[in-house]
Amino acid sequence: MSREVFLVDANTFITPYKTYYPFDMAPSFWGFLQMHIKKGNIAVMSKVYDEVIKGTDDLCKWFKDIEFTRVDHRTPDVLRVYAQVMSYIQNSESPTGVRLYSDKALNEWADNSRADAWLVAVAKAKGYTLITFERPNSSLGTSTSAHPKIPDVASAFDVRYGSLYDMMRGLGFAFK
Repeated sequence: MSREVFLVDANTFITPYKTYYPFDMAPSFWGFLQMHIKKGNIAVMSKVYDEVIKGTDDLCKWFKDIEFTRVDHRTPDVLRVYAQVMSYIQNSESPTGVRLYSDKALNEWADNSRADAWLVAVAKAKGYTLITFERPNSSLGTSTSAHPKIPDVASAFDVRYGSLYDMMRGLGFAFK
């Protein structure tokens, strides 16, 4: 039986650090993440790593100190899915014929500094569960959107996704 691996968006680290779980108040949370990163239960894509270490705060320092394998987004299997993701953003329509995403949306997801399209591609190619704080767009398909949401695109590719709390439950986290 294979274990579930969680591929995390940068906001999975940044949001808790800045809001819910600062280092001084929730060291068990950060220890839990570090343990599961080392075990390979939490995967971090190279682009996400690069985004988090841009800072100069304690999160950046913590992140640099962890020894883990970064998932390379440039492998042939991921590149194939990435092309499909970008085609989906460019060409998808709702059942009523409304174009789901604008050209601005395509440009946003094609921006090489952004990880969103790559996260979906890696999760699909590797069979990972994608973790993000983003929420689905409840009005998707009623008008053309300029801002694709990771959960909507993940759903279109049958990629499992969830929140930080889903991952914490899945890995058996409990504050003690």
